[in-house]
Amino acid sequence: MRFRRPSLAEIAERNRSRARDADLLASGWTPSPEDLADAPFIDRYEETTYPGSDKPSLKGFVTGHPRLGSTYAWTSPLIARGDGWVRTEGRFYRLGEPARTPAPEPEPEAPAAPYTPPTDEEIDDLLDGLPDYGLDPR
Repeated sequence: MRFRRPSLAEIAERNRSRARDADLLASGWTPSPEDLADAPFIDRYEETTYPGSDKPSLKGFVTGHPRLGSTYAWTSPLIARGDGWVRTEGRFYRLGEPARTPAPEPEPEAPAAPYTPPTDEEIDDLLDGLPDYGLDPR
């Protein structure tokens, strides 16, 4: 699938929208359910970093995205997070459930005791129990 490059006007609007929302969120405003009604929904998401940066982002199954539709997607970097939503550099998302985390790794076993060679008595006991194969009785 090939995507259309956004126009300069679209890029400028995205930047204005991001700056406006960042200012609102910094002032303590949070989006209402009505504000988020048309936001894409991301479910079974994983928290990760945006490729080539150390900025946080999400990847998961998105539905209702205006350009991508419904697909597995990686969000742009996050600029804010709230109860049931995130604001990325591009838009708000409604959050579903995080991806199931893998089962925790088992506790490592206690290290084995260091090797200690058998004593002469222990060796003699072991050798005494062996059959006398091929010994010449002479």
